[in-house]
Amino acid sequence: MSEKPYPLRPDEKVSQVMVGTDHALIWGDLVTRESVRLSVFLNTLAEDFVPLHDVKILFLAPTQQVSPKERASLHVKLEEITLFFVMDDPEPLPEETETQRYEPMEVIGGSYQVDGKILKSPVATLENMLLVSRSSYMPVYDATIRHVAKPWLGAFSSSRVQVRRDKMMISPQ
Repeated sequence: MSEKPYPLRPDEKVSQVMVGTDHALIWGDLVTRESVRLSVFLNTLAEDFVPLHDVKILFLAPTQQVSPKERASLHVKLEEITLFFVMDDPEPLPEETETQRYEPMEVIGGSYQVDGKILKSPVATLENMLLVSRSSYMPVYDATIRHVAKPWLGAFSSSRVQVRRDKMMISPQ
């Protein structure tokens, strides 16, 4: 492993993550304890600001494409994070059971369109599932992400994307 430009304790790990906000696409290193599962990080362990290191910030300017800005570190306000994913997620996906099945969905979070699957009970309606869920971020599995206002960004894929529930719309596919 190459030397990182920031301190790393022996019980910590580095994960490359991508964060989408209303105005920027940000990617960089998230440092957490070795035992932290990133699939639940935003809902359980993240504080008011999520610290990222060795960061690139692509501002989603309204009229033109701009080059990413580089920063040694950046603290992103948790409530500004519309979507979040680990760029090379080693964590296995949950398996389907009789009580939870994958269902294809289109999720719109701000200007991001996420096509993928959610895990829900086959007997619950989508509306009921959304009403009883209290997590701030909802996972979308086997996801393809596009920024609808910036098609030049192309598409990103991830096995698991966390989408902020209070900024999302969802439609069965």
